[in-house]
Amino acid sequence: MKRWQFVLLLIVGLACVCLGLVTIVFARENRKLQEALQTQQAAINKGSLSQQIGTNLLREMAATAQTDEKMRDLLQQNGFSLSARSAPSPTP
Repeated sequence: MKRWQFVLLLIVGLACVCLGLVTIVFARENRKLQEALQTQQAAINKGSLSQQIGTNLLREMAATAQTDEKMRDLLQQNGFSLSARSAPSPTP
């Protein structure tokens, strides 16, 4: 093997090692970003679940308010108006 061939192979080998290290660093950063994204998604899902629970609770309270005067007064005091024939429709 000639000297220039050795130097060329050495440079190619070092480039491969450097690219491998860069790949490892990017993989770790990607994993950190994915974990942060999963944490944010979990918080969003909790908020969505809370909204569904609140909507269902309000719907049940409105249904109860059809026969319970105290419940009707409570809802009206907090800004909810009830129609005489139907419960409030859920928000999408």
